[in-house]
Amino acid sequence: MLYGVVYRRYTMEEVKRKIIYNLQMNDAGLSGVELADKTGINRMTITKYLNILSTIGLIRKKKLGSVNVWYLETGVSFEFPLNFLEVQQRFLNAILLGDQNQGRRIVINIMNLSTDQLKVLTEVILPTINTLNELYNRGRLGRTERISLLNMILELIDLIKFNLQPVEIKPNAYAIGVVGSEDQIYNAKIGVVTLKILGWNSLYLGNVERHIDPFFDIDFQRYITKIWGNKLGLMFICIYSTKESSLRFLSTAARLMKSKLKGQVNIILIATAELKLVTETIEVDYIAKDLQSLIDWSEEEYKKST
Repeated sequence: MLYGVVYRRYTMEEVKRKIIYNLQMNDAGLSGVELADKTGINRMTITKYLNILSTIGLIRKKKLGSVNVWYLETGVSFEFPLNFLEVQQRFLNAILLGDQNQGRRIVINIMNLSTDQLKVLTEVILPTINTLNELYNRGRLGRTERISLLNMILELIDLIKFNLQPVEIKPNAYAIGVVGSEDQIYNAKIGVVTLKILGWNSLYLGNVERHIDPFFDIDFQRYITKIWGNKLGLMFICIYSTKESSLRFLSTAARLMKSKLKGQVNIILIATAELKLVTETIEVDYIAKDLQSLIDWSEEEYKKST
């Protein structure tokens, strides 16, 4: 009687951890065959994951003769445990020099070394964005340079998003980030990725400021209904804007969804302190003053709902 070979199914995080660990232990690199042997993962499976990790920039390969040899993508070293203040300063310096490759190496390295994915956002990326904005406000950065550097950071946030592993998967927990002013795109992307790290099914809608007209609310509601219409659970509509008109329009459109969806819809405003008096007059479920307050409130609300 013949018996088929049953292969174990691995999660992305398991395979990534095994591959990175073995490459860290072998500076000279390892072939796919060697990695399969050291990790105990069959060659077909590990080849698939090697290509995925290479695509998202965590590892690289070099062809030696007929063999692909794999290496950990590094180039920036940090001592463990990580000093995030040092990491942030080195990341800021790389960004100010316009060296995206160095910035990417720093992000990749700390993601390999740190199990706290949130700190990459809260203690490295976000402070760097705040510093760039401060330098711009003080006349130390030109408008074009600021746009270029912030867009560079946006690409690195996407790198984190595609590589992250949620702390836990929160069933029936959904969030969408919508932007009502261009200067909040960065905060919105960070907020969406943060909730994704925390286990939310989180989606970045984008900046809708220039699309807002008397009929946009109908289109906005139609889209939300399309993606959440049959879902149950906790639903966050997070509105990021520094403009009163956008905040009022989007919050009104979102509020009309409360009776149309089966889940528990919460509307959250994320706005600057200058709009505090304005936001207090808008009917929403929560006003987040910063990323940490959004994290704390979302975690508390999820606990209440379970």
